[in-house]
Amino acid sequence: MKKILVTGANGQLGQCLQKISSQFEEFEFIFTDSETLDITNKEEVNDFFWQNAPDFCINTAAYTAVDLAETEVEKAFLVNADGTENLAEACAENNAQFIHVSTDYVFDGENNLAYTEEDFTSPLGVYGASKLAGDELALEVNPCSVILRT
Repeated sequence: MKKILVTGANGQLGQCLQKISSQFEEFEFIFTDSETLDITNKEEVNDFFWQNAPDFCINTAAYTAVDLAETEVEKAFLVNADGTENLAEACAENNAQFIHVSTDYVFDGENNLAYTEEDFTSPLGVYGASKLAGDELALEVNPCSVILRT
């Protein structure tokens, strides 16, 4: 049975995934929050992967306080960039597929059409910049990463 690690289980998206997980009996889901897996701690992430051997990792964990991020810059980047990098790298090292949920805040909102993967990013604030840094780090350490920008 394939294992799916879902980080950020207490967040909005993590809770939604928990609600529908029972519909996918062919998978074993492992839901974590910041208490059970600190994604900003590289050693803890590596140990978790070694102990649980997930086949997939869906990263829904994030620092999402958009306005507060302007004053808590270090914290936003720690979770959204460093934490994402730690997960992407652990996936690469353990042959697991990394799926990272990002945001449209990586764009400036000036486009009148739907954004594409090729569109220029231009975040207007710390939150968007920290999420963009996570996207870039994930792809740098694990080119097979899947980035979903909601």
